[in-house]
Amino acid sequence: MSVLGWVAAWIVAVQLAGLGNTVGYHRLLTHRAFVAHPMVRRILTLFGATHSGSPMMWVGLHRLHHARSDTEEDPHTPTRGFWYGHAGWLIGTRHPLPAILFALTGFGQQALILWHDLQRLVGRREADWVALCPDLREERLMRLLDVPLVMPALFAAQAVGAWWVGGAWGLLWLWSVHLFLTNASWSVNSICHWPAFGVQRWETGDRSRDVAWLSVFTNGESYHNGHHRYPRSARHALHGGIDLSWQVIQLLCRLRLARDPWLPRAWRSPRP
Repeated sequence: MSVLGWVAAWIVAVQLAGLGNTVGYHRLLTHRAFVAHPMVRRILTLFGATHSGSPMMWVGLHRLHHARSDTEEDPHTPTRGFWYGHAGWLIGTRHPLPAILFALTGFGQQALILWHDLQRLVGRREADWVALCPDLREERLMRLLDVPLVMPALFAAQAVGAWWVGGAWGLLWLWSVHLFLTNASWSVNSICHWPAFGVQRWETGDRSRDVAWLSVFTNGESYHNGHHRYPRSARHALHGGIDLSWQVIQLLCRLRLARDPWLPRAWRSPRP
């Protein structure tokens, strides 16, 4: 494959997995910001699963974050430090160096998912996130993707495919995809909860910030203060700005593949 081909494939992979997370896991599954056609719901979930792990695990942790934001019960609370909020919470350290090194592994999240799944198999760890998303438990696909070792198997299939297409260069390409996606997602937990960045337009009782420049890399997720003010809103960039996830939701609605996107009253179009 040519260099241009690898770059094009990288952009496509990042966007599909990224939108699977931001539109699928976050705005659709976690906050029910809109209603999607069942097939679209499944496709978005599968796109998200290529990088973000079990949807029930992700949704459960994120709902806990909103319920306990910036307290000691917040899974990735920034009160323990910037790098703890970014990556340290996943490996249980407040020290910047190991957190930074973990963030740079690229495949660290997948290795952690494998470790957690192995612990679940031998009964040393419970899937405690299930209690926070009983709505997803009713769906067969969500239950399947939460079965131990299904997510590691999906990642292994990606690695085999990348090796088959490009050998070592293919694996390097896959590593760069996951490195970008991982840190783009985690930056919302760190940068968008740190007072040195962005602005806080609403008093939300936490440190959430709107960080406009980061929206290019997060598909609009970095308008985080607005999101904490209106968690169910299908649009995060309420005061304008790049919000690709919202544009995708609008497109799905125009194609009649989604409906009923929720917006705060002040941003709703007047009815004729």
